[in-house]
Amino acid sequence: MRVLPLAVLSVVAAVSAAVAQPQSPQSQSPQPRTSAPATLCLDGNGGSHPPVCHSQSASRIAAPPDICLCQGPYRRVDAPWCAKGETPPQDTAAFEQARAKAALDSSLFGDTYQGKRMCVPLEGGAG
Repeated sequence: MRVLPLAVLSVVAAVSAAVAQPQSPQSQSPQPRTSAPATLCLDGNGGSHPPVCHSQSASRIAAPPDICLCQGPYRRVDAPWCAKGETPPQDTAAFEQARAKAALDSSLFGDTYQGKRMCVPLEGGAG
């Protein structure tokens, strides 16, 4: 009957960990659902190409990828996630040129185009 005490112990540990985590206060600034920035792979003209992402988790539970790389001649650029209700600038040739220039430092944090942040919408349109 070792299974029952181990099960009880694991439940108590899980509850303790959940209670011990500090709750962050709600703020007016947009908070992404993930702490990791979005990864974009940009070509020389600012066009976006999909990154190849892998998870290093050994768990069977699905986890978000934690390593994203760009294959080929594309530049890896970190970008902020769009806040809920926020939309990124429209993908036009002029926007791609501005994005290529802004991404010279490998980051789009703090960069805007026509008054809109150069952000990446969350998947599923739940941004």
